[in-house]
Amino acid sequence: MAITLRELLRGVDPLDAPTGLDAPIFGLAYDSRQVRPGWLFVAIRGFHADGHQYVERAVSAGAVAVVVDMRHWGGAEIGVPLIRVADSRAALAPLAANFYQWPGMSLRTVGITGTKGKSTTTDLVSQVLEGGGFSTGMISTVDFKIGARRWPNSTRQSTPEAPEIQGLLREMVDAGCTYAVIESTSHALSSRWNRLGGCCFDAAVFLNITHEHLDYHGSFEQYRADKARLFEMLGECAEGDAWAIVNADDPSHRHFLAATPARARKLTFGLQAIADVRAHEVVAGPGGSSLRVTTPWGEARLRLQLPGSFNVSNALAALSVALSQGIPLERAVAALEAVPGIRGRMQPIHLGQPFDVIVDYAHSPDSFDHVLGMLRPLTLGRIIVVFGSAGERDRAKRAIQGEIAGRYADLLILTDEDPRGEDPAAIIAEIVEGAERAGKRAGDGYLCIPDRAEAIRTAMAAAHPGDLVLLLGKGHEGNIIYAGSAIPWDEAESAREALRTLGYV
Repeated sequence: MAITLRELLRGVDPLDAPTGLDAPIFGLAYDSRQVRPGWLFVAIRGFHADGHQYVERAVSAGAVAVVVDMRHWGGAEIGVPLIRVADSRAALAPLAANFYQWPGMSLRTVGITGTKGKSTTTDLVSQVLEGGGFSTGMISTVDFKIGARRWPNSTRQSTPEAPEIQGLLREMVDAGCTYAVIESTSHALSSRWNRLGGCCFDAAVFLNITHEHLDYHGSFEQYRADKARLFEMLGECAEGDAWAIVNADDPSHRHFLAATPARARKLTFGLQAIADVRAHEVVAGPGGSSLRVTTPWGEARLRLQLPGSFNVSNALAALSVALSQGIPLERAVAALEAVPGIRGRMQPIHLGQPFDVIVDYAHSPDSFDHVLGMLRPLTLGRIIVVFGSAGERDRAKRAIQGEIAGRYADLLILTDEDPRGEDPAAIIAEIVEGAERAGKRAGDGYLCIPDRAEAIRTAMAAAHPGDLVLLLGKGHEGNIIYAGSAIPWDEAESAREALRTLGYV
């Protein structure tokens, strides 16, 4: 694939008249190590490195043109066309959309935003659209998917950079997908990053919002405004119906509806508030939930294999998307009922054991409180929770995690998460401080077992009928990071292996 530099710069505003506009461009990179002969290099100043320091390296590797940010470029001529822009990071999205020939215009694109539940709902929407007869692509924290091909997102980046997103969308179009479903984070939506520019959204879904990521956004109001950009972008480059779908249970839902273009259609869902798609008679447990749902398209009974009331809300969001796209209610319900779980997100593990096992990604105090607070009244027996805390990250949260878990759970098994360069025993000792504040004592209230596989085996062996074993912190992640190395890891498979050693098949 090649386009001219002139075509690549459409929608980008250079500060000077660029030269060499007829030169063919064969690729696009923002990392100088990825540059190949005939490519364009976009220099971006990041948190850990400044791409402007690597312009000469990119040219030596074969870059035939370079885009730089006027705020960070003070260099001389470089021997190839130099395009100065006001913000090179913001320019990356239109450059990528131009290079890949605006694939979003050939797809129906659904964006999912919210503080919690994005990955689960993104997957549910993809699966319910597939159940309705459509071929889908998906971009989420957990997995990427193009048609029948699905693979783990190993980048530890929920929403990739614009060139990766546009490249995936192009692959979806080429594979014959009808829909793209994109987990849309506040960072990716913010004008500072603009990773999702040019995606051509046809449906936007708002799940919920709490006070998070304020270190990046600066205030709750800015955080909400950045998320609302998804709704502002509805239908900006696509014809046909655009849908704004919001959770009426969240007080901020009106803010998102207010950001929606006038021509877009609006649909609400909820468990408590009056809504277009509403849950009734919800009965929830660690093994799943049952409910009656009423919609403008009729009503139905729904039995979810996903535990927790928040998964009822996520399912209502997915159902709302399906109904808005013309999928019959009965078919959408059948597709939701067939979902056995989302990898690493409140994922039930069943091998015939007489107790429940759930794998979840919860790794912050707020998510601990949310998950444990929801599961405590639903669990007949004890809760045994296995978790750790990340090294070289927020140390203050460790004791808080221990205290929250100590309040809700009967037995804590403290283990490694991603120690990185820190001493694993020291991390666990900080969690213990909080556990002991909650009244837990070594030996019966908590155990310290750094080896995560051994910790999980110990938890399974300690479980009795009616208990819940909750594995928190790793979720979908494919490794555990230690100093200088990372070992492969699969939390769900480790849980299954522990159950097999106890004779469950």
